[in-house]
Amino acid sequence: MLLRLLTKSLLLAVAWAASSDIEFENSLTDKPVIECGHGKLSVSVSTEKQPPSHVFAKGHFNRPECSFRNTTQAVFDFEKCDINRKREVNPRGMAFSMTVVVQLHPLFITKVDRAFHVRCFYIEAEKAVGAQIGVK
Repeated sequence: MLLRLLTKSLLLAVAWAASSDIEFENSLTDKPVIECGHGKLSVSVSTEKQPPSHVFAKGHFNRPECSFRNTTQAVFDFEKCDINRKREVNPRGMAFSMTVVVQLHPLFITKVDRAFHVRCFYIEAEKAVGAQIGVK
């Protein structure tokens, strides 16, 4: 019984030591490229080897419209992915923000994976309206 317990402990220790030295051989090569569009936000990433296994909006991994597999470009819809909205006064406009997670390993998040806080700001256009009024 004691021998069996020691054997299991030794196997666990060896497995843990071996797994701590193994690194996932892919990483991001640059910062993501963000494009803010009409009601959409596009994130493009570049990696050393294969595309990321998952690119998703934080908290929405299981929503197909907010989670993308094996691609370097993901387009998030403001309405479908619960992007944070905030009206700002100076300068006047609307800010949209979210956290995008880039997961390189297909099964779990590792130390080479990254999360980015992405923000789009749409400035409010000022419109000057003028009209001449004639009074008699």
